Amino acid sequence: MAPSTGAGPHRAPSLHVHLADLSAVYAAAEQGPPELPAPENTALRDRYAPGRRRAQAQASRLLVRAALSRATGWPAHRVPVVTDAGGRPHLSGTPAPWPYFNVSHDSGLLALVLGTGPCGIDVEDTGEDVLREVADRFCGTADRALLSEPGGARRLWAAKESVAKALGHGLRAGLSTIHFTGHPGREWSEATWRGRPAGLRTRVVKLGDRHLAVTAAAVPAVVRLTRWAPHPTGPDGRWELRPGASTHMTTGC
Repeated sequence: MAPSTGAGPHRAPSLHVHLADLSAVYAAAEQGPPELPAPENTALRDRYAPGRRRAQAQASRLLVRAALSRATGWPAHRVPVVTDAGGRPHLSGTPAPWPYFNVSHDSGLLALVLGTGPCGIDVEDTGEDVLREVADRFCGTADRALLSEPGGARRLWAAKESVAKALGHGLRAGLSTIHFTGHPGREWSEATWRGRPAGLRTRVVKLGDRHLAVTAAAVPAVVRLTRWAPHPTGPDGRWELRPGASTHMTTGC
């Protein structure tokens, strides 16, 4: 995502977005367990029945560990990832220089963003017609113009959820209270929450048949993109996620 030239002088150094195809993850999970620390694997088996939800959770932990390992130089198995009561991964007892991160997935894509400050990400492939049916629950009169555009409901949902996650509240923030001073589909737009500036900027891009929204505390100088894929690690079917080449995301802004 190239930053908008009119977004102002305050820019974050960079954001790094990591993506993994969940169809490949599901295939790997059918062959064997992931390369996670034993206590973490046990906890995930206890929390989730065999199937896609467990595979999503396993891949999420693998991606968090692998991406943070690359960013910090720590071995992946020593990255201090813990799981909160809702099953979401976060860091425990880490020093301040560690990156912020946030994770999202839809039916086919796992997404992670790493940043130097509060950040949020949402990837959404729910049908536009389905979201328009419930648009009154997450949109207000301030969203009318954006909602009227093709793909507007899914774009707004993704943008608002990424803001809510960057705020640290998730859906409890109340998506109908989040708005944008610009067009997040065309530029890094300032977010407001409950009528006040949220101190966050949001950008949404279309990836095939889904929308990807990223929120950060400042407009990034660059957004790097790395795609990951499962690879076997031994004869017993164990697997891990390995990165492909990194690129820069561009939006034509």
